Amino acid sequence: MKLVSLSFSILGILCIIMAALTALEVSPAFLETADFGPAFATTLFWGGLAGLLFLAGISFGVIASGEL
Repeated sequence: MKLVSLSFSILGILCIIMAALTALEVSPAFLETADFGPAFATTLFWGGLAGLLFLAGISFGVIASGEL
């Protein structure tokens, strides 16, 4: 479980990096149909995915430590 927690946390960090690169317009946006800007929508996507992955990493870390 510790390996799963670490994997989710590392993927969350990579998603945060992608969100920053998209916000700085280094990486291209892939949501072209958004009304409020494709870069903003893609940054929200990467940020939301990073948040979910961090929460999954925390929950698997709690399970692995046996503090339930």
